[in-house]
Amino acid sequence: MRISDLLNDADLNIRLRVAGEEVKRERPISWCAPSEHMDPTPFLSVNALVLTNGMGLNVRDFRIWDAYVERLSSVPVAGLVFGLGAAHSELPAGLIRACEAHGLPLLELPPQVPFVLVMRHVEQIIAAERYEELRKGWDLADECTRLAAGGHSLAEVLQRVSRVIGARVAVVDHSGFELVASGGAPEGTARTTLRLPSGDPHRFKLIIEGVRSNVVLQPLLGPVAAVIAMQLSYTLGSRSPLHSREAARFIEALYEEERGTPAATLRRYASETGFDPDAEWGVVLIGVSDHGAPARLRALAWRARVGLQNGFSTVRFMEEAGLTTILVQHPHGSLELGPAVQEFLEDAPELSAAVSECGSLMELPLALQLTRRHIGRPGVQRAPLADLASVVRGLPSQGLVAMSKRLLAPLGSEGGGALRETLAAYLRYSGSSRDICAELFIHRNTLTYRLRKIEELLQLDLSDGEVRAVCLLALNIVGAAR
Repeated sequence: MRISDLLNDADLNIRLRVAGEEVKRERPISWCAPSEHMDPTPFLSVNALVLTNGMGLNVRDFRIWDAYVERLSSVPVAGLVFGLGAAHSELPAGLIRACEAHGLPLLELPPQVPFVLVMRHVEQIIAAERYEELRKGWDLADECTRLAAGGHSLAEVLQRVSRVIGARVAVVDHSGFELVASGGAPEGTARTTLRLPSGDPHRFKLIIEGVRSNVVLQPLLGPVAAVIAMQLSYTLGSRSPLHSREAARFIEALYEEERGTPAATLRRYASETGFDPDAEWGVVLIGVSDHGAPARLRALAWRARVGLQNGFSTVRFMEEAGLTTILVQHPHGSLELGPAVQEFLEDAPELSAAVSECGSLMELPLALQLTRRHIGRPGVQRAPLADLASVVRGLPSQGLVAMSKRLLAPLGSEGGGALRETLAAYLRYSGSSRDICAELFIHRNTLTYRLRKIEELLQLDLSDGEVRAVCLLALNIVGAAR
């Protein structure tokens, strides 16, 4: 209900004497407020339509009219309807001048039209509009409920809401970080915030940009806000497909290599969890760094999961104490996993996150372990495609373990563990005498003696690159088999 709706009614015969500012003419009228007070502002609310006969304003001083209109504009009201006949046969010149000065719409009501007719007309239109808004709101909520129940993501639900209201809609978390958004709005447009109903301490909000009136948004978005809150809670909750018993079983099987889960079983677990066993995989681990705050981990991991769900068709996760493991598949478009996670956690430098990708299900256990070894340093790290520990873990042959132990056995017969420690340091530091001696707290001459003794016992030449590689693998294989 706006000023233009009053002007279009032939029965009221209302004339617009001062158009006022366009933004004020477009304000929705919330109710009618008849008043003959010199200062009615204590009895008014925003967007009221003031009706007066001017009985208390039978004055000629422009300053009184100006002060009166200024008070109305400060509320602000939607407009002023001035009824002729009872106290004034025509509109006071001072009132017209004051309304022009303050940009307040001024309407002239003829003597034969009573205020009650105007009030009834306004109330009927407002009631019809509110009914229509409520109907649209519940229709939108029903449609969004069907989308959510059909497995559509939160981003797809917001796209539908954005199209219906013609504005940009976004969900933000308790810290103001934008989890997901849809639609567009010109820069500098009106911004309205609606709190999403939730019992969680980390509350979420719905931000709407591009719709001026909160009066319109409340009945339209009230029902759908509950749907969005439920879908958000479901997405983050323990009963979501993202966080399901099947997802936990699958990820635990990937981590627990010692169980030797058969490849066929892993494929079945992956399918039951909603993954494509033959597709490529993305891995994200989010944990607490040495100086991090464990209390923030869960809330920020939630944020990352919601964001990743909008970027990937399949997202599953498992939570442990101090660590969240997330697996993803099928990115939408050319989304890159690393930059996406970096954006989600840019305001949490105290957390540690590691990202990796692999091309097959058989690589996935090794990729998970490799990525996990990079958790601890603050910030987002990209794990390498492979490291020595991954190669060693991929060599499960018991014969190879026995062979490696037999190769290194002579080092235990003399000198205890000192010779093995010296060999490991020699290989780790690529023969750098300064670094080896600093770590082992020995003299260069001692290092030279030990290396000569190692070569004698193993009957190998450590200057040979292939020999060094074999010794390095043997040390790691024996260490992994303990």
